[in-house]
Amino acid sequence: MRAFIAAILSLISLAAFGQQALPVFFGPVISFYPPALNSTGSVVVFGSTVTPQGNLQIGNDLYVGGRRLVTNITSTGIFTDGSRAFFTAIEPKGESIGIVDIASGTTSRLNLDTRGCIQPLVVCPACFFSCVVTPHSTVDGSRILYAVRRTQPFYTVSTDGTTVTQLPVYSGSLAPSPQRVISANGLVVFTSSAPFGPTFAASATDVYVMNLDGTNIRNLTNFGVLSAIFSSNATISADGNTILFETNNAFNNSGVTMDPQIWVVQPGGQPRQLTFGSPRASNPSISADGKTGVYLQAGAIYSLLPLSPPPPGSKRVPIAAFQYSVAQSPVISDDGQRVAFLLGPSSFASGAVYQVNIDGTALHAVYAPRAISSRGVAAAAGSGVPPSPGSLVSVYGINFSGDSITGAAGFPLPLALGGASVLVDAKPVPMLSVSPWQINIELPQETPVTNSSFQASFDNGAVTPAEVAAIQATGPAVFVTDTQQAAVLHAGTSILADDAHPAKPGETLEMFGTGLGVTDPAIPAGQPAPANPPAIAKVTPVVSINNVEAQVLFAGLAPGFAGVYQVNFVVPAGLRAGRNTLTVRNAQRFGSSGTITIQ
Repeated sequence: MRAFIAAILSLISLAAFGQQALPVFFGPVISFYPPALNSTGSVVVFGSTVTPQGNLQIGNDLYVGGRRLVTNITSTGIFTDGSRAFFTAIEPKGESIGIVDIASGTTSRLNLDTRGCIQPLVVCPACFFSCVVTPHSTVDGSRILYAVRRTQPFYTVSTDGTTVTQLPVYSGSLAPSPQRVISANGLVVFTSSAPFGPTFAASATDVYVMNLDGTNIRNLTNFGVLSAIFSSNATISADGNTILFETNNAFNNSGVTMDPQIWVVQPGGQPRQLTFGSPRASNPSISADGKTGVYLQAGAIYSLLPLSPPPPGSKRVPIAAFQYSVAQSPVISDDGQRVAFLLGPSSFASGAVYQVNIDGTALHAVYAPRAISSRGVAAAAGSGVPPSPGSLVSVYGINFSGDSITGAAGFPLPLALGGASVLVDAKPVPMLSVSPWQINIELPQETPVTNSSFQASFDNGAVTPAEVAAIQATGPAVFVTDTQQAAVLHAGTSILADDAHPAKPGETLEMFGTGLGVTDPAIPAGQPAPANPPAIAKVTPVVSINNVEAQVLFAGLAPGFAGVYQVNFVVPAGLRAGRNTLTVRNAQRFGSSGTITIQ
């Protein structure tokens, strides 16, 4: 049994497992816009909702290094010489294209789009999606090309703001702003399934090039009429001779692959597949001379040097790989020497900007503020369950540590771990583990049932802004695996009540979780619970299986562990065979669920 609970505790130490219990964010959400580089990679521009001090903002702001220049942007890029950045921004009457001088911070608006667009069909009535997207600069800095989410989407605007032109392209998409889509001689690459007008026949999404004024559109790929084939993120070298893109087209046009890959094509040549295997390869970026590229696969950054498939039997080696973090949105500098990218706990969440040399050396953080997420304090078990006295609590945020997890070596649990501490109402509390995106602590039983202030403190003196969380008297929650299997064991064993080992009606089971609150006797925080006498919860939770209430025989702290609660209960009669939903809750109906299997 001890080995099983230890395994559960190691799971909640992992950021990847913690994502399962991430709270629903209704306040400012931590997010970043992908970085853009000047020609040598010495200047990095990006967007972030987090200030250098860790304060969370409602919208993304434009940063150069740690210096904030423009607020409330929706995308950003940088001119080749690094003197100016360009961006899109939301304004009261529309969305604008703007330029900011990096040295002085002076901004100018080039154009204001007031027509709006059709918002994506998603189940999110309060969500807003920007209409003006993917701005790109010409190499000489004279014009900005951008897209708007509507028919005939492409526009150019001169960087003095005098001329706006809508291009005669019926539909299409540009790669994200940090990637180059305009060559030095004005050749534009984009992807589309219908560039010339509406069609009544199905078609794959192919790669096209055109002149900057929208003339001379011609396809570089011809993946046929299968509409399930999709190409995207096409990026071109400055000399216009090489295009990288990603597609789910299977090799030799034999259908659709489940894992899109990176392909290369030259105008007038045949497309060639450069990457293989699972999971998908994505987000290609290419140097100015077209000789070097990078891409993303399995949360790591890989180089494409040279731009050819690897020899049979060999594998590419990542230039930036992480054990507990996921890289995103890589961009290579024009000279092919530096790569900037985002880093976060998952492919859909970011919290820092990093940079690495193309040979994998000099990996370092460009911008990695520390912060606790809005509503980022929750019970370590369950989803959305509030913290309660005596229980294990997860604190979610960004950049709490390097790419490592540090766990407590034994009892008593330490007040500092891995160079970090957590302060609850300015007092350090015992710590279970520290990872880049999550800290697990034990909340002392004497913590008052009220709003408490949580801060992360570090050995360099830095302290995050406070995040206030409402402490509830109890918040029962059961540990679950990534398949939602509840941590419910056959009594006296380490065997789960799962499909292979179903429970019988009338059998006594042992459930493990958090949130039962104050016990008698009260156990000091950081100390293991005794077996004799056991620490019994003052409030007994309600346990039910498929809404049939079970008899609870014991509810209290699990002997030998800190902050882990155990509930012994009897499987009620009359349940259907197979997987059933187990729920543990309090009188206020706070609680969580998992599955167990009944014989």
